[in-house]
Amino acid sequence: MWSRRELKRGSRGIMKKHYWRVVAICFIVAFLSGSSNDTFSAVFFYDSSKEAIDAVQENTVFDINDIQEKKPLDYLLEKFEKRSEEEREVMERSPYKEGVFSAIFNRAVATGSVFSGIIALFLDPILEGAWLSLISAAAGAALLFFWWLLVRNILQVGSCRFFLESHTYKNTRGNRIFFLYKVGRTWRVALIMLRKFLYHWLWSLTIVGGWIKGYSYLMVPYLAAENPDLKGGEAIRVSRQMMKGNKWRAFLLDCSFLGWHLLSFLTLGLVDVLYANPYKAGARAELYLALRERALEEEAGYCHVFTDAFLTRPPKEEELRAAFLREAVLEEGPDWKAQRENVRKADFDVLEEYPAILFTLPEELRIKRPGIDYHCKYGITGIILLFFIFSFAGWCWEVGLHMVQSGEFVNRGVFHGPWLPIYGSGGVLVLVVLGKLRDRPVATFFMTVLLCGIVEYVTSWGLEQMYGVRWWDYSGYFLQLNGRVCAEGLLVFGLGGCAFIYILAPLMMEHGIRRLSMKVRLLLCALLLVLFALDFWYSREAPNSGEGISGRRETFFQADSSGGVRTEGTRQRGCCL
Repeated sequence: MWSRRELKRGSRGIMKKHYWRVVAICFIVAFLSGSSNDTFSAVFFYDSSKEAIDAVQENTVFDINDIQEKKPLDYLLEKFEKRSEEEREVMERSPYKEGVFSAIFNRAVATGSVFSGIIALFLDPILEGAWLSLISAAAGAALLFFWWLLVRNILQVGSCRFFLESHTYKNTRGNRIFFLYKVGRTWRVALIMLRKFLYHWLWSLTIVGGWIKGYSYLMVPYLAAENPDLKGGEAIRVSRQMMKGNKWRAFLLDCSFLGWHLLSFLTLGLVDVLYANPYKAGARAELYLALRERALEEEAGYCHVFTDAFLTRPPKEEELRAAFLREAVLEEGPDWKAQRENVRKADFDVLEEYPAILFTLPEELRIKRPGIDYHCKYGITGIILLFFIFSFAGWCWEVGLHMVQSGEFVNRGVFHGPWLPIYGSGGVLVLVVLGKLRDRPVATFFMTVLLCGIVEYVTSWGLEQMYGVRWWDYSGYFLQLNGRVCAEGLLVFGLGGCAFIYILAPLMMEHGIRRLSMKVRLLLCALLLVLFALDFWYSREAPNSGEGISGRRETFFQADSSGGVRTEGTRQRGCCL
C-alpha cells in the first residue's frame, strides 16, 4: 500500500536528479498547452482550453428573445458589427503600429483570441466589418479545438512519459514530451483524451460526479504514455480499476500541496514555477508507478496493458545487444554486417537514458541526415566566401522586400556595394561560435537569436555614434528594445541562421566552394576583401543614405533641465542595414 510520504520522496528524487529539466518541462507544457496554469501565471497567463470556452461563449451564446424578434443571420451580423467596431477601437489605442508581430498582437488583444487574431489578420485584405469578425471568430474557435486536441492533450501525455522515465533513468531528455509525434500515435492518443474529457464533462453536470470521476480517470494519460495503442474505453476502464479505493487518498495527496500553493500565491507564482508544480507532477507519476506495481504483484486482470517492461528497470546487456543486432539487420544497408560486428564487440555501460530501441512501438532512434553533413569543416577561405555569400543574400532580401512594398529598386544598407555585412557577420558568427551546439537544434536556435540580436544592437548603436542617425528604428514594433532590435526581426534571424547552419552552408561548401581549386578560392577571397575594404573606406565618409535607405527623417525632442523643450536631433526609421 502506497503512502504520501513515499510518493513525495520519489518525486523529490526525480527533482534532485534533473531539477532544471523538470522545471523547464512544466514551464514549456504550461505555455504550449495551458495544462499547468499555476506554473506560468507568474509571467503570463494563457490557457488554450479557457480561451476556447470563452471564445465559444462570447460568439455563440445569444439572447433567445432577440433571436425570436430578428432573423438569426441579421442578429449575428448586428452583434459582430458592434464587435468589429470595438476591435478597431482597441487596435487604434495600441502603441504598436509596425511589423507583423504588432499586427498579430493587436488583433489578438482586440478579438480576445490568438487564433482569431491570426485569422483576422489574413482575412483583413478581403473582408471587413461584421463578416471579418464573424468568420475570424468561427475559424479561430475551430483552430482552438484542434490545438486543444492535438497539442495540449498530446503534450500532457508526453509530460507524463517524461516523469515516468525520470523515475528510473538519470538522463531523461526533455524532448520526451514530443514522443507521441515521433511514434505516430498522435490521433489515437488524442481520441483517448477526447473520450476522457467527454466522460468527465458529462459527469460534471451532476453535483459531485465531476470531482469523483476526475480522480477515477486520473491514470488515463499515464496509461496512454506507457501504451499509446490502448483504446479510449479500455484506458478509462483500467484507470477506474486502478483508482478504486484510492480516490480519497489521491485527493488527500493533492491537499498536501495546498501549503506550497499558498506560499506561491504570496510570491506571485514563483514557488509554483520553481518547485510546487514539478513536485506535484512527480508525485502523481509516482502514484501511477505504485498502483502499476501493485496490480502486477496481484496479477490483476488488466495487467496486459502494462507493455513497457523497461519503464521501471534498465535493460540487461544481452537484451540491449540483441535489439541493436536486430536493427543492424533490418536496416539492410551495404555495411550492415560490419555494424553487426561492431555491436558484438561494443561495451555497453549502465544506461542513464531510456532505451528507445526497446520501445514497444517503432520509434525513430536518430535524425538521419539527408546527404547533408552540417559538421563539415569550412576553413578560412570557406568562412570568407560564406560571409560574402550571406551578405549578398541579405542584400537581395532587403532590396527585394523593398521592391515588393514600394515597387522601386533601392540599393539598401550603409555600404554602396551589393552586400549587407550584418547578415554575413551574423551567419559566420553562428557558424563558428555555435559549432558545439549543432546536434542540439533548439539550443542552436535560441543562441542564434541571442548572437544576432547582439550584433544588430551593437551595429545600430555604432552607426548612430558614427553618423548621428539610425538606419533602422523598431520603436513602433511589438517587443522591441530601444528601437534597435525587435522580436520579429530576431525570429527571422533565428530561423535564417538555423537554415544557414544545417542546410545552406553545408550544401554551398560541399557542392560549390570545395569544387573550386585552392588557387581560385584564394583569388576570390583576395578580390572580394579588396573591394569590400575600398567600399568600407569610401562609405565611412559618404555612407549610402536617402529615401528608402535610411528611412524617413524625424525630429525628436527632449525636455531640458529648466522644463523647456529643445530639439535633440534627428533619427531615421524603418530600414535595416
